[in-house]
Amino acid sequence: MEKITLRYLKKSDKKQFLESLEAAWGEFPYAHYWETLANKDFDRYVEILPSFPKGELLPKDHVPCSFLFAFNEDDQLVGRTSIRHKLTDFLLEAGGHIGYAVLPNERRKGYASAIFKASLEYVRVNLPQIEKVLVTCDEGNIGSEKTISHNGGVLENIVPTESGINKKRFWIML
Repeated sequence: MEKITLRYLKKSDKKQFLESLEAAWGEFPYAHYWETLANKDFDRYVEILPSFPKGELLPKDHVPCSFLFAFNEDDQLVGRTSIRHKLTDFLLEAGGHIGYAVLPNERRKGYASAIFKASLEYVRVNLPQIEKVLVTCDEGNIGSEKTISHNGGVLENIVPTESGINKKRFWIML
C-alpha cells in the first residue's frame, strides 16, 4: 500500500492544486468550497480550510469537517478526503462521515485504500466521540466498495437517492 500524508494545502501546493482541478472529474465535487467560499482564490482557500473543523465560515446547513489533501511520499498531490464530524439526515442517508477521491491519473496505484485508511486513523485520533463511521458509495462502484470492505466496512443497506443512483451504506467500528 502506498504511504500518504493527509494535510491542509500550503501556498507551495498552488501549482499542483490548480492542475488537480483540471482533471476529468465530471460532476464529482472534488474541491469543496473552492468556488463558493474561496471564490477560486487559492490563497483564500489555504487560509479558510483550517476553519472548517470548527464549523466556521461554512453554510448554515453544513457540518464541521476536516477537508484534507493527500500527498504521496514524493509530496505529490494524489487526492483528498472530507471527514465530516457529525451527520445530518442527508449525510446519514447518502454521504457518510468520509468522502475521499483520487486524482484520475493516480488511480489504480493503491492511493484510495491509503487515503481511506489514513482518514479512519484521523477520526480515531482526532474525533474520539465517533465510535463508528458511515461510508457510502454509488452502487456499481466496485473499486470504492472493495476499498471500504477491505477496511472493515460492513454493508447495512442500499438506499435510493433523489439523483436516481442507489447508495450502498457501510459502517466501520473504530
